[in-house]
Amino acid sequence: MFLFACEEELKPKAEVRMEPVPGQIVVLNSCGIPGAAQEARDVLRTQGFDILSAQSDPQWANYEETIVAIRNPHWIGYNRLKDALDTENFIVLRDTLSGDISATVFLGRDYKKVLKRGSQ
Repeated sequence: MFLFACEEELKPKAEVRMEPVPGQIVVLNSCGIPGAAQEARDVLRTQGFDILSAQSDPQWANYEETIVAIRNPHWIGYNRLKDALDTENFIVLRDTLSGDISATVFLGRDYKKVLKRGSQ
């Protein structure tokens, strides 16, 4: 006796595409944990953000909490970045020297928790 399973039409998974966010972000490893800036860069890129650079420097290695510096409170990506990162540590700077940089993310030792929302 043979049992035949019903054949269901397999539908391809819908590709999830994030709309690109205008503006550029700099990610700085401010916690001293190797690979933190690159991990944050990868997560934010999957969310549609343009990461200009991801850098590490030993002199920045003392941040406990992640801080996000926004150069323009009217930047179209501001709310998207707030939704992507699990932190309340957003500050708005009045900086005319930043050029095309919309935000700088200073990663603290809490960066894995902060990135969790964006990696879902």
